[in-house]
Amino acid sequence: MNSNFDKRNPFTVPDGYFEDFSAKMASMTQTSMPSLPWYKKTKSWIAIAATLSGVLIGAKLLIPVEMATKTVAQQHTVEESFILNQMDEASLANYLCSNDAEEQTSNK
Repeated sequence: MNSNFDKRNPFTVPDGYFEDFSAKMASMTQTSMPSLPWYKKTKSWIAIAATLSGVLIGAKLLIPVEMATKTVAQQHTVEESFILNQMDEASLANYLCSNDAEEQTSNK
């Protein structure tokens, strides 16, 4: 089967092709990178700044509400402690019983 095929190379290279091949290739591949417009360069930084400011503003809006709620709850607890220390057990029991009776009649 090998005898059916010719052993010589059917392809030829033009004369002087490789003499200036590297210079031609270098000139074909040297292209300058196009400069990006300013808005494409700063687009990611603007997005990061917007996200960060959104998080900070959101945190600023939510934290004072939470802190105010805790302050009111602490103040309420202090007032309750003071009142409970001033009352005797019988008065407290009467108050709680009357309060429960009022809630049951208002729920009906």
